[in-house]
Amino acid sequence: FGIFYMFVSLAIVCDEFFVPSLEVFVDKWEVSMDVAGATFMAAGGSAPELFTSFIGTFKESDVGFGTIVGSAVFNVLFVIGVCAI
Repeated sequence: FGIFYMFVSLAIVCDEFFVPSLEVFVDKWEVSMDVAGATFMAAGGSAPELFTSFIGTFKESDVGFGTIVGSAVFNVLFVIGVCAI
């Protein structure tokens, strides 16, 4: 039940805050919504991994490497699996 609550909360936060801020970027920089959505959504999805890797690199731990490899494996297997369904 906790995971469902987490996903619903994430959907609400994205709908209330991320999409309106994306519309402000589109209006200010005069780009299409598709381009802005693809680039900023990709950046938003990768930002936690980027900062985790960044912090792990300067603390000289294996967290950065594990994050990159784990993320790549998950993205490849999950996306292919969902597309196969």
